[in-house]
Amino acid sequence: MKVFLGSALMLCLLGTFLSCNGKNMVAANAMAPTTAAVFEPDVRFASIDTLAEFMADEISAKTIDEFVNRYEQQAVAIKSYGCLNHGGQDENLLDKTVCGDLRALADRLSGGSTFDMVMCGRIYCAVYHYLTAKYYCEQYSASPLYQAEMRDWLALEDELGGLYGDLSYLTIWGGSLARITASGSMWALAEIRENDYSKLHSEGSFNTCTLKTLACARENLLQELAAARSIDGYEEGMYNGEGYKALRQQVCDRADRVAVLLDKWLASRAQLCEAEDIPESHTTNLVARLGAQLIEIIKE
Repeated sequence: MKVFLGSALMLCLLGTFLSCNGKNMVAANAMAPTTAAVFEPDVRFASIDTLAEFMADEISAKTIDEFVNRYEQQAVAIKSYGCLNHGGQDENLLDKTVCGDLRALADRLSGGSTFDMVMCGRIYCAVYHYLTAKYYCEQYSASPLYQAEMRDWLALEDELGGLYGDLSYLTIWGGSLARITASGSMWALAEIRENDYSKLHSEGSFNTCTLKTLACARENLLQELAAARSIDGYEEGMYNGEGYKALRQQVCDRADRVAVLLDKWLASRAQLCEAEDIPESHTTNLVARLGAQLIEIIKE
């Protein structure tokens, strides 16, 4: 009996020791300082010119994965340039400072050669794409409704951007200004989306839109798509007449696809707006601006 009691006592003491020792080990681990990974800037982006070239060389994102991947790569490049040239700033302030540097460079190029003016548009386009992606990734990416809206927007943006570009070349057939117009139209499209996305939850931001209802804005855009299909120009000119006809057919095909993709995006956008109490005036303004941009290109 004594042996049994002694053994039981020893086991109890041993269990208590291990338990206390385990707790001490857990506590010690919890108190151990954690060292955050130090960001190592990529020296390839030490100059604003190199950063601008990288940003402007972006590829159209057709899926959310491509969209997010492009943002992550651009974020590293922007942070690298910022750390190497504006070190010590708060990260959010650093982001704004670098985007300001990119805009300043684009503004300096705006009055230069054809190449410079095209580059100006591409830089601005990249900055607006980056800012839109930043809002999405930091605030909305976890929501299925926001995911669906962004997915359908990217499909619409890709086709609409192609239409803007094709129309630019079609309306200024054989002219070097076509490249500038195409670059500027892509800049405008990216800016329209960023202006919308950054103010999704700002009540009354777009109450001054001249087209008072979404139905009116949609009908106006569809009318401009019809105008794009019927656009006429020089069948024979500096370039082969068959080339012009092929581009004109491509414009018609794109316009048809844009009409379908527009309604698909409007459906997912409506679900998002209803669930998140986003004013319909935001969508109305965006669609109205898309139509206005088409008018501007057609009248070139």
